[in-house]
Order: sequence, then C-alpha cells, then structure tokens
Amino acid sequence: MTIAKRQRTSKRQLGQFLTPGPIVERMLERIKLHGDMTVLEPSFGDGAFIVPLVKRFVDLRSGDISDQYAATLSQNIYGVELDARLYRRCLHRLEAELGGLPKEHNLICGNFFEHDFSGDWRWGLGGMDDRIQFDLIIGNPPFGGTFDASIEDELDRQYGERYGCKIKKETYAFFIVKCVERLKSNGRLLFICSDTLLTIPTMRGLRTFLMNQGHVEIKQLPDFSEETGYPMIILDFRRNGRSKMVVRDGRKVHRETIERTANASWGISDDLAEAFAGPTVGDFMVGSSGMTIGKNEYFVRSVKNGVIEEPYKFEYYEEPITLKGELARARLGKLSLRQQEQIRKQEQSGETRRCVRVIRRKRPRFIELPHPDYKPYNKSNAKIVYSEPDRMVYWRNEGEAVITFKKSGNWYLRGVGGQPYFEREGLTWQLISSRLKTRYLPEGYILDSGSPCGFLRPGVAHDKLFFILAWTLSPLCSRILKSVINHTMNIQSKDFERLPYPHWVNPKIKQKAISNMKELIEKARKGHEYSFNSEEILELGELFNM
Repeated sequence: MTIAKRQRTSKRQLGQFLTPGPIVERMLERIKLHGDMTVLEPSFGDGAFIVPLVKRFVDLRSGDISDQYAATLSQNIYGVELDARLYRRCLHRLEAELGGLPKEHNLICGNFFEHDFSGDWRWGLGGMDDRIQFDLIIGNPPFGGTFDASIEDELDRQYGERYGCKIKKETYAFFIVKCVERLKSNGRLLFICSDTLLTIPTMRGLRTFLMNQGHVEIKQLPDFSEETGYPMIILDFRRNGRSKMVVRDGRKVHRETIERTANASWGISDDLAEAFAGPTVGDFMVGSSGMTIGKNEYFVRSVKNGVIEEPYKFEYYEEPITLKGELARARLGKLSLRQQEQIRKQEQSGETRRCVRVIRRKRPRFIELPHPDYKPYNKSNAKIVYSEPDRMVYWRNEGEAVITFKKSGNWYLRGVGGQPYFEREGLTWQLISSRLKTRYLPEGYILDSGSPCGFLRPGVAHDKLFFILAWTLSPLCSRILKSVINHTMNIQSKDFERLPYPHWVNPKIKQKAISNMKELIEKARKGHEYSFNSEEILELGELFNM
C-alpha cells in the first residue's frame, strides 16, 4: 500500500482536496473572532481560509490599514503549506486584496510536522514549552496523503498512540492529534475531514483521543467538492476535558453507549444499543483474510464447464542472495544495519534463495476437474447463501509454486495470509460491498484476500455456523454493520467479529433459523440462486428482529 501511494500523482500524494468557497463561508460563520486571538491553519493550500480570516482581523483593528495588516500577520494568523505552488498562490491572493506582505509574517512553506511556531516560554503538560498555543485551528487537512518517507517512522512514534490506543497512520489523523495538542484550554478545532472518522475500527484510537480531550460535534457535509467523491464531515471540537457525549448532526450520542461498541463507534444509536449488550460474533467465530498472490495470472484459472486451461509450467531454481537484491525488495527500500550485515554475510558465503520460474507452454493444457494439483480459490463475488467455485488455484505440493513465488518477491508478498484456515469449512463474503453478502464456504478452499472469511472457534457447536450465517443475511445485521461498525464499502474480517451475536433470539426461533439456513444452502447447491429480495431471505431476516 505504501509503495502504491508513492506512485500516485503529486496531488493525491499530498492528499489535496481544496475547499470550495461556499463551504469556507459556512464554516467561518460558526466563529467569532476577537483581536488577541491566535489562529492556525496547518495546511492552508491557496488561502481559502487564510485570506478571509486576515481580512476579518484587519476589520477588527483601528488605524492605518497597512499597520492593521502587518499586525494581523505577525500576531493573529499562523499557517503552514507544504506545496510551494499553492503557497505562492495564497501569497499572491493576499497581495492582490491587501497589498504586499509585511516583512514579518507567520505563513510558512514547509511540512507541518516539522514546524512548530515558537513564542514566550510557558509551562506545558510536559514542562517548559515555548510553542505557541492557539485559540482556533481551522482548515481542511490532507486526507489519504503520503508521508515523507524520511520522517514517517518518527511521526508514527510521535503521534501513533494516545491513551493506550493506536492512532492510525493517516495524514488527517496525525494532523488532528498534533493540532488538538496545540490548542489552548477551551481552544477550538474546526476541520473538514473524511467521514471515515465516524465508525471504522482503525480510527477507534482517534475517536477515543478526541473524547478524552474535549467536546465533539460532527456535521455531515454532502457534496463537498467535484474533486472527490469521498463523503466528508465538519469536525467541531472544543478542548475542555473528557466529554460525556458526542453530538452528531444534532443528535446526542452518550459516551456510555459509544463504549458498548468495540470500535468506540460514533454511529451507534439508542435503538441499537441493546444489540451490543451481549456477546459478539467474534466470541464464536474468528475472521480471517486470505493471501495476496501478487500475480494471479500465473496461478489462478477460470473454470468453464468443469475444465480449466493451463498456459504455464513451473520450474525451480536457486538465486544468489545479494544486498542490492534485498534492498530492492525491502519496505521503502530500507533495511536495518543489523539486517544489512547479516545479508552481506549470506552474500559472501554464497547463500541462495529458492525461486520459481513461470514458463509459457507452446500449447496450453486442458485439465478436467477435479484434479489433485488444483484447489478451489475463494475469489470474491456478490452471490449470497452459496456459489459454486469459478476459480481454481495451482496448488501442487501444498501450493509450493505460489508460496515460493511469494517468498522470493517483495516484502509485502512474503506472508501467506489466512494459511491456518485454508481448506476449512466456514462462511465468506465480498470485501467491497454496500452490505454484508455472505455465503457458505465448504471445505477445500484456498483463501484470497479479496473475500474474507469466518470460521468457528474450537469447541463451538457446528450449528452455530449456520445460525450466524443466517444472522448475517438479515437487514438488521447489515444496518448495524453499516451504521455502527463500519459504514464504508470495505468490510474487513475484524468488522465481522465485532458484529453483535443475536442474543435476543429465543432457542425455538434459533433452531428454525438454523434449519432454514441449511435448507437454503442445499437448494443453492442444486442451482437455485437467491437475492436479498427473495421471499425465503426476507422470512429468514424477520427471525432476528429485536
């Protein structure tokens, strides 16, 4: 993922989605300035906020306008912008509307994480601190940007954990943490940011941090910009100590209710709180992702009428281990000094690594299934209840060719995700989806990363698999998943584990759900296809109403 980010356009690497003027005006209407306020915009772009803020401060002052302008830029307004092109554009806007910049100002072209504005010495939480604290921090921090590789690990050490919780290494998350900690007591943060803040499990630490630091209000921001289709929100935060609630679109969500959810979700509501009063699906099943092969074309085959076409053959060879080769495969092209020394010794002693060579056949082989060299591959699809395998993966000698290919490739391919669960019975679903589309997974499958799975924990009764599968097909389950646990299109295995187990269903109804589910699977194995509008699926869902 990091490598993919670094290959994107400059705009996307910087996470730039510039703020439209009407939204700036709407946000500025929320604030009341006074003459001695300190205001920071940590990623000011072309000046969408900076320019109107400067003009408002100038209007507050009396005297010569050039003096007012100089005082504002030296005493009130602080800003940082990484992109030199946008930085210059902002300065040109100021010059066009208010005249040339005074000699002293606090608008910096640089990396926000490498710059701290200094002021008078004061006692901070950790002792003496000469950094300015702000009354207001406002703006639109970069979303999904790429960190400078030379400081990325240090930033993770500095901002990657608060209150014992992990803060996701995301540009807007780290911006929020740094900015909150630069606010005065009762200072205010007003940010446009991604709505991934609301529910996704990886943002649990950021949500917990914000609730421990002050009062949070969230307002949905539909149709943010033509530049991006990402849903956005306005985060309105006051740094006034541990809060007892979050206000989302005018609705109060009490902290006690939020903390019933494992992901500290801001999507929970009172009518769903009872669902979280019992165990979770994860108490009975473990979720798992599968593996990323890195080159499916080499090893994965489509099934057509019970036959696959095999265009390749595979042979093994030994490749010398070299420091140059290992650096090329390493994360960010870096290895520790200890690793480098070990590799040099391997290189000097002539050690090798086993690799696989993929050779195209002059004529492809046509292979009838079943065949001992091929296993069903759990590729993602949108079907529910059950679907016949439509992909096979070359798995001779327990997947020797695939695993050798991965282990001799780049660092991010070397692990074999989900390997302990290969060929086990369970359930599976489509990773990218608007709702949970689950289906029964028979024994024998090799797992793909695009289709996560769930498997019974040791000692759990076999029928629990069919009860939980039935539950995941219900409208209530999808509503809880998409409003509380993870409202995005990406449904991870941990999201599945965090689902509440339907403890409110009595034993008689539970047995009916199990029986109905088994019957649906049998019919699907004989060719019947189901949708969420199928009468049988609708009836199944009604068994789980609270």
